Amino acid sequence: MATLQTPEPLFRRETIGARVLSWRQQSQWFDVSYRVARERRGQIAIVILGVLLICALFAPQIAPYEFAEQFRGAKLLSPSWTHPFGTDEISRDLFSRMIHGVRISLFVSAGAVAIGMPIGVAIGYAAGYFGRWADGISMRFIDTMLAFPGILTALVVLAVLGTGTREVAITLGITAIPIFARLARGQMLQEKERDYVMAARTLGAGPIRIIMRHVSINTLPPLMIQAALYMAFAVIAEASLSFLGLGAAPPTPTIGLILNGARGYLTLGAWWYIIAPIGALALMLIALNFLADAILEATSPYVRNK
Repeated sequence: MATLQTPEPLFRRETIGARVLSWRQQSQWFDVSYRVARERRGQIAIVILGVLLICALFAPQIAPYEFAEQFRGAKLLSPSWTHPFGTDEISRDLFSRMIHGVRISLFVSAGAVAIGMPIGVAIGYAAGYFGRWADGISMRFIDTMLAFPGILTALVVLAVLGTGTREVAITLGITAIPIFARLARGQMLQEKERDYVMAARTLGAGPIRIIMRHVSINTLPPLMIQAALYMAFAVIAEASLSFLGLGAAPPTPTIGLILNGARGYLTLGAWWYIIAPIGALALMLIALNFLADAILEATSPYVRNK
């Protein structure tokens, strides 16, 4: 008499664990992402940044009102069910404006890293790998950029480009170039003398292949940490420039403009006016710094060998 066989489950715990281990062994990116997701600070950063990213991508759908919409008789109202963050001095909903302000801050910070990191890394890699005249010329240019304070450089660039969200992103991207260039050069100087680079040269690999296929994999973790830290700096810089009137023009909602508008009403008891932008800034900075710490833990050789 034939015995009935129970069907095997489609997903076994052992199979999933084996697949994850295999992916971690085959891809350094997956391994770092897995370690970041397992680390407590990484989990907090992923949750906060995920919520902020959803708000940024779907701001028009999430915001209950238009960011410039005014309500009759709603000047400086305290938080309520209708207006969770209260209203400003010209009767606009602060919750809707904050959602759009977070969108602009994330756009500017991500745009700054997307502009400054590739250019700076390319300069640093070339200077560190080829040395001699390439190193001398590029590093003197980088030293010249570093001689000026970042905010002063931003003011000069904005005076040339004009004010606006895109211009602020370009400006902060330019100020990021020397930071990434210096870090990439230092990493390249360490890695280019290692055995695997010498073996690649012996096998006939060219400089571009060595840099892109071999060295970059081992130098990217510190650059990823710097990218997260610079995004945090860019969030503060964008708010500072908007506060000074050098960012987006009103009525475009930015965190800096909201802070600038709130400073004149603190003595009138409108405490909610400044709480919202400060809270949004704090959340973004905490999440980005936690992400940098989690990447540092995930890429540390002492942790990776566990």
